[in-house]
Amino acid sequence: MTVLMQNSQKKILQFPKPPEQHVASPIVVQIGSERFAIHYEIEDLLPIAPSPPVVLKVPAKKPTK
Repeated sequence: MTVLMQNSQKKILQFPKPPEQHVASPIVVQIGSERFAIHYEIEDLLPIAPSPPVVLKVPAKKPTK
């Protein structure tokens, strides 16, 4: 069965561009009658350089008497 697409329009949801700089975002939390805000900020970190491999040595056997 062949279906022809008629009236095909590009219906794409346009998202807003993300901000150029990271902005601190508050989270407002309420526990019981206490209310407080937590401010967090996401930071891009440099990638970690690979560390040299760790070589484990087998301990020498003690001579038996």
